[in-house]
Amino acid sequence: MVTLEARSRVAPWASERAQRRLTELESALGGLDAAGVVRAVADALGGHRRAFDEEGIVLYAGTNTMSPRALAVHQASVSSRPSMGWPGEKFQAGLDHLDVLETLAPLRMAALMDGRYAEVRLQSATLANLACYTAFARPGDTIAVLPEAAGGHASHHAQGAAGIRGLRVVDLPYDAAGFAIDHARLPAFLRRERPAIVVIGASLMLFPHDVAAVRAACDEAGATLIYDASHVAGLIAGRRFQRPLADGAHVLTMSTYKSFGGPPGAAIVTRDEELAERVSAAAYPGLTANYDAARLAPLAVTAAELAETGPAYADACMAGATALAAALQASGFAVAAAELGWTTSHHVAVEADAFGGGDEAARALAAGGIYLSGIGLPGQPPGEPMGGLRIGTQEVTRRGLGPDRMPAVADLMARLLIKGEDPARVRPDTLALRASAGEGL
Repeated sequence: MVTLEARSRVAPWASERAQRRLTELESALGGLDAAGVVRAVADALGGHRRAFDEEGIVLYAGTNTMSPRALAVHQASVSSRPSMGWPGEKFQAGLDHLDVLETLAPLRMAALMDGRYAEVRLQSATLANLACYTAFARPGDTIAVLPEAAGGHASHHAQGAAGIRGLRVVDLPYDAAGFAIDHARLPAFLRRERPAIVVIGASLMLFPHDVAAVRAACDEAGATLIYDASHVAGLIAGRRFQRPLADGAHVLTMSTYKSFGGPPGAAIVTRDEELAERVSAAAYPGLTANYDAARLAPLAVTAAELAETGPAYADACMAGATALAAALQASGFAVAAAELGWTTSHHVAVEADAFGGGDEAARALAAGGIYLSGIGLPGQPPGEPMGGLRIGTQEVTRRGLGPDRMPAVADLMARLLIKGEDPARVRPDTLALRASAGEGL
């Protein structure tokens, strides 16, 4: 128990686990002079770079690394230059060069993601979703979303952006065994609940949605359909997995990193001019004044690269996921959705109750240099600890660990979790596997 005197000064309301870590750091870092702060920052950055960029095997579904060409055009100094308004009528004069980025990035993003209009100024997909909620619903309206245990993101639910907007949240009918929306129940559900917005797309997406069927039910109920592609945007850009806007989604929201592999931030894409205008007004001046314009250069480059190499990259990510799922199953793990073929995306889910739950299992893997996260699984009772591990193959694909290396990854995970080996013995083999990576995509 954290005593009153030992509570964190940063977040005294945090959990006991967080309080212990925070108070430890506050004790070590308090009272540093400027030189001490510089040293602490350098040490933290160096340790993070070694763990994730040089030595570790990163299977976390919510991350990626930018390509060398995208990194080369990411100029931090641009972030400190305010840019408010459309090119040609900005509050700040002399930004003609940024006008190029502010035109190029949305054009490339809209074309790549099957749309006509792209809003690219928002800093996260949570803010992109909030912009859509602001544009398409009023406080008190209903929003229908995937259950949290089925991968429904926090920004879709009452504790996140939907609650901030004052929306009433209801869970879409879901077939946990089929890892899919229950389409037999969906039309009657939407007629009864009359949501202003329906959101599909999830933090765990093993299989595509039947977007056309959801759109038909939304049309009958008068709802706007949003597809949150944050985790699968790279596959969609590669013309794989599915094409949400072509299949009927009104709007696509997305993170621009994760499987997409660009800089941190978001995009909102649509084919509908009227919807695009409403989203634009919500984004600016509604939710932003200045924004990080430095994102736009690497975003435009990433979109241009994916237009050329996206199919091969998406295929490799998906092949890696299938290979890893098969190897994990052969190593003794219970891989989710085995009867459905495990996955058709770059995601894999593993049942983790035998290892103390997803969070505990992720910590054990991190000690051996393998980084991923826990996740809830469909059918899991509400309020229980995360029962699964979520794996994404997008970063290891970019770093050169292809499908042929996935049995070795599965073996390392089995040594840490199933065999219970000391992470100190496993970690050198993790580093060796990472060092053996070939040329990435």
